[in-house]
Amino acid sequence: MSTAANKRDGNLAGSSELCTGSRHEALERKIFGLALAIATEPSKLGQVRQMLVQLQEQRGLPEDFSSWALGRIDERVMSMALAYAHDAEIMVQLLSFKGGTVDGLLHTIEDLYQHEQISGRVYVKARLLLRTAGHQEAPN
Repeated sequence: MSTAANKRDGNLAGSSELCTGSRHEALERKIFGLALAIATEPSKLGQVRQMLVQLQEQRGLPEDFSSWALGRIDERVMSMALAYAHDAEIMVQLLSFKGGTVDGLLHTIEDLYQHEQISGRVYVKARLLLRTAGHQEAPN
């Protein structure tokens, strides 16, 4: 075979590998999307999120996939929380499944209020709940 033929065949093989890789990634995302659709309990979403974070830390997942997957979980938890935007206690409990710190939750509540996704009453009650929780976690 000529050098040109070898290059052409090599390029086709490389192109084929890219196609297979992108099809594989698309399949992974579809499967993850189905798993996400099945998880109707926020606590289960929290467990899936925790497992993804652990796999990401162990470098068991590609960074772009884990970031994408964590984003989908966080969006799902947020939409569940906003379904209870009238009830600060439930909303804070649901948001806690996103993980993070009390300060992070306070920031999320602040953003929701600033974007007029929750009322002033819910905002104040949620902040009070989180501040109380923050004091309970602090050592005496």
